[in-house]
Amino acid sequence: MRQCFILPVAVAAGLLFFVSEGQAGFKICNESTEVANVSIGYNHADYGWTSEGWWKLAEGECTVLIKGDLLNRYYYIYAAGEDGGTWSGSESQQGGHFCVAAHKYTLHNREYQTGDTLDCETGGFKDRKFDEIDTKNNQDFTYELTD
Repeated sequence: MRQCFILPVAVAAGLLFFVSEGQAGFKICNESTEVANVSIGYNHADYGWTSEGWWKLAEGECTVLIKGDLLNRYYYIYAAGEDGGTWSGSESQQGGHFCVAAHKYTLHNREYQTGDTLDCETGGFKDRKFDEIDTKNNQDFTYELTD
């Protein structure tokens, strides 16, 4: 009798862990009217400012870019639409520059930086200004690309 009680409790506890673990992270949804290729930038605990890409999102599609609890307040997004749209940082925004590659990538700014100067071109990459996203220290955050 005791074994029958323990198993359902263990399964229920495991499901609660799985559901809460699966919900945490940085999710992005493409609510625009074009397919978007998305990159994310963030401050990595071991490697400093890091950018990753590309995730291809169809119209109305969502995906999780960072899984698990968010460790930073600020994340940065850059997206290029297949019909010419772009989502990037404004001219007035401080910072947010990251290197991007033409294909799937993970890059660390410190490898292409001298002092305050980021020189992505020396590595064969491009410098893009990503839009700053304030998650307000939430463990879970969803960002929407819109027209």
